[in-house]
Amino acid sequence: MALSNTQIRLRAFLAVLLLLFSSPLLLLIALIYQICQISLRSMSTKSIKGEVALVTGAGHGLGRAIALELAKQGCHIAIADINLEGAEETRRQINEAFPVRSKAYKVNAANYSELSELKSNILKDLGPVTILINNAAILLLDNPMDPDPKDIQRMIDVNFSSHFWTKKLFLPQMKELNKGHIVSISSCSSILPFPYNSAYCSTKFGVTDHMRALRLDLAFEKQQNIHVLTVLPWFLQTNKEVCDLNEMINFSDFYPLIRGDSAARRIVKGILNNEREIFLPDFVSLLYRLLHLFPLSCQEKVFLLLARRKIEMMVKVRP
Repeated sequence: MALSNTQIRLRAFLAVLLLLFSSPLLLLIALIYQICQISLRSMSTKSIKGEVALVTGAGHGLGRAIALELAKQGCHIAIADINLEGAEETRRQINEAFPVRSKAYKVNAANYSELSELKSNILKDLGPVTILINNAAILLLDNPMDPDPKDIQRMIDVNFSSHFWTKKLFLPQMKELNKGHIVSISSCSSILPFPYNSAYCSTKFGVTDHMRALRLDLAFEKQQNIHVLTVLPWFLQTNKEVCDLNEMINFSDFYPLIRGDSAARRIVKGILNNEREIFLPDFVSLLYRLLHLFPLSCQEKVFLLLARRKIEMMVKVRP
C-alpha cells in the first residue's frame, strides 16, 4: 500500500529528529575515526614507483612541489603548464634529483583539444597516465570587486571545466588498466567561502562536489582500484599574489600560510593511503562539520564577527 504524502513527510521529519539526537555520538565517532586515520598515515605500504603521473599547473608553486614529491616516489612525471619555461624548470629540478623520466608540455588546461593532444604525447613519450593531478588554477581576479565577465569565464574554465576534460580523457584509460588515481586540488574556500571571491569559491565548491560524485560513480561501477582524492588547503606560500595580499591584510593571523613542500608531502601520503579528502590543516574538517550544526544565519554572523576587519582591509587594498 502506497504511503500518503503526509506519512512520507512525517517519516522524513522523524529521520531528521533521529539524526539530530544522535549528532553528538556521531561527532565523537567521527573524531575518533579522524585520530585513528592520522595515526595510520605513516603505516602505508603502497608503492607508486614506475607509474606515470600527469601534474597540471606544474610549472611553479604547489604543482611543482607535487611533481617533485611524486618523482621522489619513483613516478615518471608529465609536467603540464601554460608557461613552458616554468615547466622546463620543474623538469630540470626533477632530472637533477631523481632517476625517473620526465617531460615538460605547454598546454592550456581549459582547452579540450590541447589536453587531447597532451594525452597522445604523454602516451608516446612516457606511457599511460595512472596518476592525474588536477592542480592548474587561477586564484585571484584582477578586480574582485567588479570583475570583468571574461576573467570570470576564464576562471571557471581553468578551475572547474578543465576537471571534466581531464576526467573524460584519462579516466577511460585507467579503467582499461584497472588502476588509477585522480587528485583534484580544491580549497578550504569551497566549504568555508569568503566575500568578494564568489567566482573562485564557486569553482572550488564545484571541484569538491565533482570529486564526491565521481567517487560514487566509481563505487557504483565497482572500480575498486581507481581512487579519487580531493585536497582542500588553506592559503599556500607558493603563490606570490597570495603572499603579497597577505602582507597587506595579514589573513595569516587566522592560520599561517602553508608551505608548498609540506602540502605536497601530505598530498602524496594521501595518495599512498588511498584517502578520499584531505583538509590542510586537518582541524578544518572538524570546524566545517561543527559550523554546519548551526543555522546558516548564525554561521554568517560568526564569520563576519571574526573577519570583518580583514574584509574591510581587503576592500581597500584591492581595486
